[in-house]
Amino acid sequence: MPRQNFLSSDFFVSASEWEAKQAVESIPAHLSNIKLLKSNPLTQSMRFLYEHPDKLLHNYMDVSILKLDEQYIRFSLHASYTNGQAFYTDPQISYALYQFEQAVHAAIKKDFASLQQSEKPQKKQTSYLLNAFTSIADILLLWKKLI
Repeated sequence: MPRQNFLSSDFFVSASEWEAKQAVESIPAHLSNIKLLKSNPLTQSMRFLYEHPDKLLHNYMDVSILKLDEQYIRFSLHASYTNGQAFYTDPQISYALYQFEQAVHAAIKKDFASLQQSEKPQKKQTSYLLNAFTSIADILLLWKKLI
């Protein structure tokens, strides 16, 4: 698996170009862990700083807006580490992409009350721990049979 510097996500919303841009620019006013760093009107792109709920990790979130027709807008999100670190897989960046996409949908609907900034999901960590304990138990059983 090759190393990469960013993860990306694309999605579509039903809104005008002006509404989509205004909605994305309003996200930092409603969510304290997202800050607008710069906006480029020529390329219709913006760069945000996403702070994870534990405040230890920060990611850049580059947002591009492309008008498809009068009804649909395409959003492209690119998330990367602020220091340019490369990675194979990273659940924290995946989580940041998911949370930012949810924030965009909430901004379009003007319903930030439904958006919950929760801690990272613990399901994957629990399953990894369960798999580790199961593997250790299997090794101990095999070791007992060998002795």
